[in-house]
Formats: sequence, C-alpha cells, structure tokens
Amino acid sequence: MAEDAGSILETLDRAEDAFSGYPAGEPTYETGLNPEANQPPAIQLRKACRLLEACRTLREHNGYHTSVIEMSFAAIERTLEFYALLASNDTVNNFQNHKRAYDRAAALGVLTDETAHRLKTLYLDNRSAAYYRSTVATKGQAETMFALAVAMHDHVKRFQPAGIRMPV
Repeated sequence: MAEDAGSILETLDRAEDAFSGYPAGEPTYETGLNPEANQPPAIQLRKACRLLEACRTLREHNGYHTSVIEMSFAAIERTLEFYALLASNDTVNNFQNHKRAYDRAAALGVLTDETAHRLKTLYLDNRSAAYYRSTVATKGQAETMFALAVAMHDHVKRFQPAGIRMPV
C-alpha cells in the first residue's frame, strides 16, 4: 500500500487543527467582520457580501471568469437565503438543495414566480456548465453574472415588506 507524502499529512494535520478550536491562540478574522454577528440571516448576508467583494477583486485582475461566475451564483443564493431566514421559519438546513433559495424567494414574494423560475433555469443550465465544462468561461458571461448578483443583492436589501425589519 502506498504512503501519502509527508507534506500532505503535515498540512492536513494543521488544517484539521485550524477547524478544531484555536490551538494556536487567538483566531485572526478578516478585517471588518464581526465574529459575534452569528445569527443565520446575518451569516448568509455576510457570505453574499464577501462573495461579491471577492468577485470585484478578481475582476480588477482582468480574469478568473469561471470563479466570478461561480461566486456570483453563490452570492445570489446566499442573498435569497438571507431573506428567507429573516422572513420565515426556515433554517439553514432547509437550503441543502440549490434550487430551494429560488423557490422560497418566490413563495415569500421577494421575486415573482416567473423571475424565480428564470433564475433557477439560468442556474441549472449554466452554473455547472461554467464550472465543469471543457472550455473556458467568457468575460461577457462573468460580467453579466456579476451584474445580476449585485442587482439581486441590492434588491433584496431594499425589499422591505410590512412586518420585516431588515438588519442592513
């Protein structure tokens, strides 16, 4: 039986330690993030915001179109999940299926059924294709997906039906 390389095993040990408490002392968080803001809706919104910021950073370096597309789809889902968690009794565990965020957005009135269906179709037809395809993603695809993710994020943050107080 083959043995795994020592460098892999050493770094695997360190990675496992990094996720099992704080053996190296006080953890270091990203600047501007409050680790105490740990309510599920806030976590989903923070993920969406950070994904969009990562997209901006990658786009400034003129490329990484596949990553921008992937993160834009993820930012849209996290944004819709944020609202669903805020406006319903849903839990994060309800969102194990990528399609659920779109369906819940329509059910909760953030989007029309038609728009939610179009977004879900865009995801189903293109997300995996962009990620796994044998060719490369285009600049135009990355630009339009990023623009869509930003528009969705802004819309959901502004959306304020009666009885729902947005934390942002």
